[in-house]
Amino acid sequence: MKLNPLGYARIAEAFVTRKVPVYAHYGITHRCNLTCKMCGIWRYGNKKEELSLAQIGKMAERMARLGVVQVSIGGGEPFASEHLEEAAKLFVDTGLNVRVLTNGVGLAPGRLEKCVQYGVKNFSISLDSLYPARFDYICEYEGSWKEAVRTMTQVSGLLKDSGGLPTINCVVSNLNLEELPDMVRFAEAIGFHISFLPVELLPDPKAGVRNWEARFIRYRPEMGLNTQDTPDAVRKRVDEAYDKIIALKKAGGPILNSTPYLEASRMYLKTGRFPAEGCDAGRLYFSVAPNGSFTACHRTEQQHISFLDDNFEAYYQSGEFEKKRLLEVGGCEGCMRACWIDTSFMFRTFEGFFETAKMSAFPKKPNSMNWEQARGWAREEAISIVPQAV
Repeated sequence: MKLNPLGYARIAEAFVTRKVPVYAHYGITHRCNLTCKMCGIWRYGNKKEELSLAQIGKMAERMARLGVVQVSIGGGEPFASEHLEEAAKLFVDTGLNVRVLTNGVGLAPGRLEKCVQYGVKNFSISLDSLYPARFDYICEYEGSWKEAVRTMTQVSGLLKDSGGLPTINCVVSNLNLEELPDMVRFAEAIGFHISFLPVELLPDPKAGVRNWEARFIRYRPEMGLNTQDTPDAVRKRVDEAYDKIIALKKAGGPILNSTPYLEASRMYLKTGRFPAEGCDAGRLYFSVAPNGSFTACHRTEQQHISFLDDNFEAYYQSGEFEKKRLLEVGGCEGCMRACWIDTSFMFRTFEGFFETAKMSAFPKKPNSMNWEQARGWAREEAISIVPQAV
C-alpha cells in the first residue's frame, strides 16, 4: 500500500503520540442489498439523510487537514450510493488513501472499473466461507458466494501491479472455524490479503431495545461461541484454528491482522473478554455517519457537533472534546472491531507496528485468478451449515 511522504510522516507521528487520527471510517450509506445474519445496519438505511457530493468534498478536505491517512468508505453497502465513485475521487484528490468496503454482490457493470480509474486501489470484500451454501445462509441471499467471488476476480485483475491491497473480510464464527486456514490459502491464490473479525452478537433477543450497538449486530446464537462457560471442546476448536492461522502469518501468509490482534481474538472467542490494552477511539481513528454525524467509534452515541460544522476542527482540538472522548472510551465495555482495535495494536505494540509496516512497504507481487479458476475453490459437498455440537 503506497502512501505519499506526508502519509508516512503522519503514521510515524501517530506511533509516537497516538494523537493523529490516521484512520477514518465514512459510512456513505446505511442502505444495503443484503440482510446478513450478524448485521442489522440495513434496517437504518435512509437515502434522504445521505450527504451531497459538495458536502462529501468538504469532509474529504477536513479529514486531510486533521491528519487522516486512510479513509474506508463503507455502509451498509457503499455501492448502494449512486455517487460512490465520485465521492471516492474527492477523497483521492485530497491525497488520502481510499478503501471501499463492499459485499461485492449485485454490482452494476463498470462501477469497479470507474473506482479504479478514479484512483481507488484498495477494496475489502466480505467472504466468510468456501461453502457457497453456508455463505448464502449467512447473507440470506442465494448466489451471494458466486457474486462476491466473481467480484474478487475482477478486482484482482484490475489492481494487478497497482500497489493496491485488496482484502477479504472474514467474520469468524461457530460456522466457519475449521475453514480459516483454507480461507488464507484461497486469499493468497486469488491475489488478496485477508482480515479476520470475530463475530459479536447480541446476548438475547430483547437486547436490541436497550443496546445502542443493536444498530449493527443481531441475536444469532447459532453463530456464537464467546461465553464464559464455553465447553472445552469449543475452546479446543478455537485454539486449533488460531494456532494454524498465526503460524501461516508467521510463514508469510497474507493475513492483514497483527499477531497481537489475532491473539486477542482467540481470547475473546473463548471467554467473551475484550482486550484490556486500551482504546484510542476519537484520536487514532473515528467514524462519520451517512448524515455527517461524528462519533469516536461505532459503539458510541452521537454527542458531538457534526463533522461538517464550520467549528468542528477547533472543537476537535479542544479540551471539551477530549473530556467527552475520555468519558466515552472509559465507559465502553470494549469491542473486537478490527478497524479500531487492530489499529490500536498497530500503534501500541512494536510487533503490530512493524508487521504492518513490513506488509505495506514490501507487498507481495499479487496473483490473479479468473472466474473459472476461482469457482474451483467452491465446496459443493453437502454439509451441516451450522456445525454440530461436539
